[in-house]
Amino acid sequence: MFKGILFIIGAVLGSFFNVCIYRLPKDISIVFPGSFCPKCNVSIKWYDNIPILSFFVLKGRCRHCKEGIPIRYLLVEVLTACLYFYLGNLYGLKLELLIWLFFFSLLILIAFIDLETFFVLDKVVYPGIAVGILLYIFLWRDLEHILGLVFGGGLIFLVAKLSSLILKMEGMGSGDVWIVGLIGLFLGFRLLISSLLISSIFAIIIGGSLILMGRKKRRDYISYGPYLAFGALVSFVFKERISCLFL
Repeated sequence: MFKGILFIIGAVLGSFFNVCIYRLPKDISIVFPGSFCPKCNVSIKWYDNIPILSFFVLKGRCRHCKEGIPIRYLLVEVLTACLYFYLGNLYGLKLELLIWLFFFSLLILIAFIDLETFFVLDKVVYPGIAVGILLYIFLWRDLEHILGLVFGGGLIFLVAKLSSLILKMEGMGSGDVWIVGLIGLFLGFRLLISSLLISSIFAIIIGGSLILMGRKKRRDYISYGPYLAFGALVSFVFKERISCLFL
């Protein structure tokens, strides 16, 4: 029952995250006005705004203008619901549950905003780092978390600067520095290393495939935030096995 409730909460919050993903980069209030179709601006009725279900009932189209609803809306709702279910199954009613719900909710926002806009918003990342520092002071008190923040942020900052000097183009943006710092702060140094390795491998595979298919050019900018978020998720899921590799 508890995990089922978390699944529903995750789906509902996923719907709200979709609002944030669309509105935050545009500096639109996430409270008012209510949900509306970006194409025709018609307000969405509650029965057309039921997480996950409404997408299939409407066959992925706005009821009024018949404009296609981006698949991102469904993906975010399903992903958030499944993550909440997984974390509830992992921790139950413990403080750790709230911590990781917060962390991965932030990563979902960061990843999808970066994917759509190529920007990492300070207003999303900074609160996460602030909460992580408070958790370190009052709960974790493990230097691995601070090491993850400092090493992660410092390493990516160095990579960004070197790529600018050597390649004469921006390799990684300043936003990526903050994402890596956030991941290092929450997951710690060891899981940060695996997160970076996993994200790099998938970025190379997917980015290379897009280049070969002609969808991207070699100097086109790609959103690295989603790869970092994916690497962090995989590292978290397999954290016990990964941690053993550092022993």
